[in-house]
Amino acid sequence: MPKKSWTRLVGWLVIELTCALSAFAAGYSYKAGYAPYGDVKALAVEDRRGHRAVIAMAGFDVPLSVADSIAAQAIKDYKLERADLLIYSVAGGPPAPQDALTAIGAALGKLQSAYLMYGNGRLTVSGSDGHCLVALSATASLGACTIPAGDTVGGYMRSALQMVDQEHGLLTRDQTPRSIAIQAIALGGSLVIFSGPSNFAQTGKGIILAATPDVEGDTRLNQAVGEVFLRVGGRPR
Repeated sequence: MPKKSWTRLVGWLVIELTCALSAFAAGYSYKAGYAPYGDVKALAVEDRRGHRAVIAMAGFDVPLSVADSIAAQAIKDYKLERADLLIYSVAGGPPAPQDALTAIGAALGKLQSAYLMYGNGRLTVSGSDGHCLVALSATASLGACTIPAGDTVGGYMRSALQMVDQEHGLLTRDQTPRSIAIQAIALGGSLVIFSGPSNFAQTGKGIILAATPDVEGDTRLNQAVGEVFLRVGGRPR
């Protein structure tokens, strides 16, 4: 390539990169992308440090084994950490892991500068052009947008996941202890998206709850809930 053309190309790349970084730094705490595919809806969020997290809502059964299988592939394909991927079910039906992976990949591929606002128990995600991408309800349902209301969400993200083997008696050779997942994704210090058995879930202001079915009482689950909140910066205030 001629020297003049190469210099011009380098200059263009520097200008484009500078503009992109300036736009991101000028008031956007996050990038976000939303994509539905099949019976799955996925919201991806990235903070200023490049920490990414994905919330995936499935319209089919997602036992822990299926969630872990989806996560294992997503970790390989998209360099996510397991705690950064929250997958939960809102309806019954045969699992469709490939739909989940497709939605997750599409959401990550659509990351753009975004405004996040939290109010009335709902998180609203809007693109830099003001167009609303998706809303996340207090019960972690991804759905139609509403008029943004409340306070702007900002700050770094933190994620935590803790597995607890449920207490059990004697098991047969073909049985394995049931594991319970306690998970939280915090956006700054004002909002936590939390997943765990509904009878151990800690609801309240600044918490979006993706509840899983009740389980029998176990003091270790209460401890795990506290530890997961601690690792993401504590309960919102």
